[in-house]
Amino acid sequence: MSTPTTTPTPLRLDLASFLAWAERRGTALDARAAEAVLGLLALSGARRRPGVPEPTEELVEELLHTLLPLYVSATEAELPGFLAAVVALADRTHEAGRLNAKRHARLVARVQELAEGFTQMMTSPQRVTWARLYGNLLRAEGVEAADARAVAAWLEAFAARPYAQRQTALGLAVADGPLAAAGWLRALTGERSRQARSLLAGRLQAVALGEQVRPPSGQAPLIPEAPQGEPDVPQEQEDAWYDAQAGVLSDRWTAAGLDALLRGPYAHLAPGAGSHAPLVGIVGELAAQHLEMFGPNPSPLPPPPLPASPEEQAAQLRAAPLPQALAQAAANPDTADEQVRELALASGFLTVDAHGAPFPGPAAEVWQHGGPAELAGLALDLLDALLAQLAEDEETAEEFPGEHLGPLYFLYQQAGVAQSVARQAAQEELWIVPLGHQSAPDASVPATGPYELPAPEALSAVTGIPALNEADREDLQPAAARLARVMDRLAGLGIAERTGDALTLTPLGSALLRDALLLGAGGADDGAFPTQAQVRTWAADLLVAAAQHWPPAAARQVLGDWLTERGADGWPALLAALAATRPGPDAADRRALLGLLDLTAAPAHALHAQLADPVLGGHAERALRERGLTPDASAVPSAARAVLLLDELEAVRQAASLTHRLTAAFEQHEPELPVQVQAAFDKAAADWPGGGPALLTALADADPYQSAFLAQQLTHHPDPANAEAARQAWRAYRSDRNAALTSHPRKAKPNSQRKRPAAKRSAKKRKRR
Repeated sequence: MSTPTTTPTPLRLDLASFLAWAERRGTALDARAAEAVLGLLALSGARRRPGVPEPTEELVEELLHTLLPLYVSATEAELPGFLAAVVALADRTHEAGRLNAKRHARLVARVQELAEGFTQMMTSPQRVTWARLYGNLLRAEGVEAADARAVAAWLEAFAARPYAQRQTALGLAVADGPLAAAGWLRALTGERSRQARSLLAGRLQAVALGEQVRPPSGQAPLIPEAPQGEPDVPQEQEDAWYDAQAGVLSDRWTAAGLDALLRGPYAHLAPGAGSHAPLVGIVGELAAQHLEMFGPNPSPLPPPPLPASPEEQAAQLRAAPLPQALAQAAANPDTADEQVRELALASGFLTVDAHGAPFPGPAAEVWQHGGPAELAGLALDLLDALLAQLAEDEETAEEFPGEHLGPLYFLYQQAGVAQSVARQAAQEELWIVPLGHQSAPDASVPATGPYELPAPEALSAVTGIPALNEADREDLQPAAARLARVMDRLAGLGIAERTGDALTLTPLGSALLRDALLLGAGGADDGAFPTQAQVRTWAADLLVAAAQHWPPAAARQVLGDWLTERGADGWPALLAALAATRPGPDAADRRALLGLLDLTAAPAHALHAQLADPVLGGHAERALRERGLTPDASAVPSAARAVLLLDELEAVRQAASLTHRLTAAFEQHEPELPVQVQAAFDKAAADWPGGGPALLTALADADPYQSAFLAQQLTHHPDPANAEAARQAWRAYRSDRNAALTSHPRKAKPNSQRKRPAAKRSAKKRKRR
């Protein structure tokens, strides 16, 4: 049976009598385990009569599954001692008449139910704090944890071990999952350590204040030396007292003197214990953005280009200029400029001693000795620290937290396709940028140097907003230049590239964001963030289901890669998947993928096979004719021709609506039936058997969702027969129990300007957190 350390404890517990009582009952309890159980239960608000806390099922569950795994070091062989102490405490409470036989039996049974989970949590590397982890290690190596000198000697020797040996001993490596998972686990350990210390100090303070407000009846206070809240004692001093007592308890529950060592000369062995871990921040922010945009069950994002191997990813990071500058700052702090020095301190390349003198921090050691996994975690730390610095800098200050992370997340979804700085800036400034507009970045912008927007005509071409002028260009220039400055700074980390107006993530940047997204989603590769290799193995129906939600340029690229992988044999499967689309709100989005494919490149036999299909028949016939072939027109059903006409008419309707939004005056409402829509419909109706009414019926039968809002506009057709047929189609759609929407997702809002006024940026800097 072990004994507690001789260091005074801030808690007044009747431990000796409890141990003596158990020994008289024939149960020799482990003293350290019993002290931890009594102390944590007392700090959880358990009633004490007299001096010994009374367990309940709720408190025992918190003790075994939360508090002991957060604060106490123990080898696996010692764990039964903690369970025995809880059971003995239940027995004593029952014997004292404060727990009847039924509740006592239920409590003991509950302890046994919780035992397996308790063992798992106490032995899991994903539940440790630094103090618990080092306490476990030194115990496993036979060090007397109650001997402060022995603990200090062991920690000194451990710090002198080679980096690789230390990492192996810590056991924080992750075999499966994202490459940055090991760094994530280290960051969580630091974050958990920091929060555990704060929570323990808070529990001490809450109990002490509660006892001062309502002194316990018939017994001494649990924390007899607690400050009495005297008005002349600064709050900082009182908080420091509770923080110090939390350290005392931590030492008793882990190893003597360990708290001061890990907060002092060996703080580099416990990164993140004293400050927020950057990696935790960026994972949380990116996960929140993804959840806000796609919800809890997202479709897969398009796969971006990634480094060929972990080693290549590490090499790309080592080749980036910014981490090289930070490593140089760690080696020679006096030679670093202020910006680099601040970033080195924020990212852990530099730290300071008690006198404020800088010296190399834990990140410098990772940079020097770490493998690809450690470097991936370090790179995410650097990214978060750099984003925080950009958020505070005058020329790149954020208007709202996480603003600079948004463009990176947007670029990830583009699957490596270069985007326009001008277009992205216009979107961020809330200009009404056509979502379906596709244009390459403007090539007239100089490849290097400060960013300048293209001329108004080229700016209109790249944004899709007609008739922009020099005043519009001047309005957008500050936002575009600011975005370019942010991306140029991020390029120093090797994660982004800007060449003139063209902006993209590098494979390194995509890999880091993918790791962060995976970690934010729980670390499992559930298919939401696939790689290019994974997507190339997908069945056609899975590919189509995902690609319908992707940006058009990304979808075109991935579909092309998928077809290239399979050659001519891929076309029949892909066309069959598109033909198998069920009627519903997504049917048009799936058919829109046809516009991203060069159907004239499909094998003729694959197109002939689709002529009779009610969805693709019209598209297949047109593609064959464009190749100079003569398809069997009689094989194409009228439904397929209706689908083709519907897609063409809907494109006209959307274009007319968008043109109005971009060019009309503020108070000018959208026409009930745009002239372009009427003209296109009348032309199609002239060639349709039965004219306009029959065409409207065929369109509604082909796709009631896509045709519904075209029909709504056509209710204002000057031909009464057409108007009545349109009303019938619109009413049928509205009465359908599956059509709950009251406005079409592609319908333009009536009152809109060419652009909204950009939100004014506050002159005051705003923090990201």
